[in-house]
Amino acid sequence: MRLMNKIAALTLIPMFLLSSPALAEQHRIVDAAAMDQALAGKAETERTQRDAVQRVLDRDDVRQVAASMGLSVADARAAVATLSGAELGAMAAQATAVEGAALSGGANTITISLTVALLLLIIVILLVK
Repeated sequence: MRLMNKIAALTLIPMFLLSSPALAEQHRIVDAAAMDQALAGKAETERTQRDAVQRVLDRDDVRQVAASMGLSVADARAAVATLSGAELGAMAAQATAVEGAALSGGANTITISLTVALLLLIIVILLVK
């Protein structure tokens, strides 16, 4: 019986040593340079989106509408600075629509831009609270 235990131990010890965590090291799927580049790209995208929303908040017609509703554009600007991800993307899409409507001209421009600007301000203020 002792001989069987020794044989089993001598057989199992090399197997345990070969399966150690040091030998099972996983290789990285993405290297550090690619990760840095992806993070920089995401930061740049968010900065661009924030700038688009800030440009709409800087417009005179948006400031006038906000003032008539008793809303603070400064609070909205501060809230935009804290947004990220899907919320920021949605706001940027609306801001881009406002800017696009302003470039196309026409009587509908004022209606569309004011409506979207009001929605923007309301969403931002609701997100802050």
